[in-house]
Amino acid sequence: MAIGPSLPKRLLREPLLHFLILGALIFGFLSETGPAETGASDGQIVISGPEVERMAVAWAQRWQRPPSEAELAGMIHEAVREQVLYREALALGLDRDDVVVRRHLRQKYEFVTQDLAYDTSPDDATLRAYYDLRADRYVQPARLSFRHILFSPTRRGPSAKADAMQALADLQRAKGPQAADMLGDATSLPSGFEDLGAQEAEAMFGPEFVAALLDLEPGRWAGPIASGYGLHLVWLSDKTLGTRRPFAEVRQQVKDDWIYHQRTVANEAVYRTLLERYEVVVEPPEAPSAGAGGGS
Repeated sequence: MAIGPSLPKRLLREPLLHFLILGALIFGFLSETGPAETGASDGQIVISGPEVERMAVAWAQRWQRPPSEAELAGMIHEAVREQVLYREALALGLDRDDVVVRRHLRQKYEFVTQDLAYDTSPDDATLRAYYDLRADRYVQPARLSFRHILFSPTRRGPSAKADAMQALADLQRAKGPQAADMLGDATSLPSGFEDLGAQEAEAMFGPEFVAALLDLEPGRWAGPIASGYGLHLVWLSDKTLGTRRPFAEVRQQVKDDWIYHQRTVANEAVYRTLLERYEVVVEPPEAPSAGAGGGS
């Protein structure tokens, strides 16, 4: 009976196979990066031939020439120095309870395990399903063209809103934004914006300001609308609402997002499996000691 072509794919999805691969990778990783080189005892440091070759190749890639004998000897000297000080630091327990060391080792472990146990070649059906569930991530942002007049509470105090409302009443019959040239307070902001992206507008004025603009009808003065700068009267000349980008246009972005999501899920699954090996105990903080002179 012939073995179907789908068998290798099924094997690659087996969790047991993933953990066997994971264990082999971690063993190899730790064996190569541990303090002792191949064949070295606790009191022996061996700088192997392949390691010397890697030093020379790295030097040549950086400086575009092979190292001299003195330069190579210097690199070997530094490698020996690193091993000596590394081992002595371990012997003194300097790696224990060190946040920087702990985080570095965590990052190394996650680097070893991050590419296991998930698919990196999803088909279009999978990507389209992911795209449909997260439609808000793949939207062409709205764009706005408008002029504004600022009324600053810092300069006008409590009368800022009343002044803005009076100016709006005076502008109700205006046929265009140019009627406002002499109104409002001076500001370092441009007086108008053409085809400004909603995200850029939010960064400048805040999300509430942009939401209010998107609700306006173009071609008339409106407001006052609040921002971090103060109160604004706004002439909206044009707006383009956000539209969903076609799947074909964002397929690569969807694939990148999907793979990142799968990696996150796979890493969490590995962590949960490892966590089962441990009993976690969180001790309460020590009670604060009584202050001096608290009683007799």
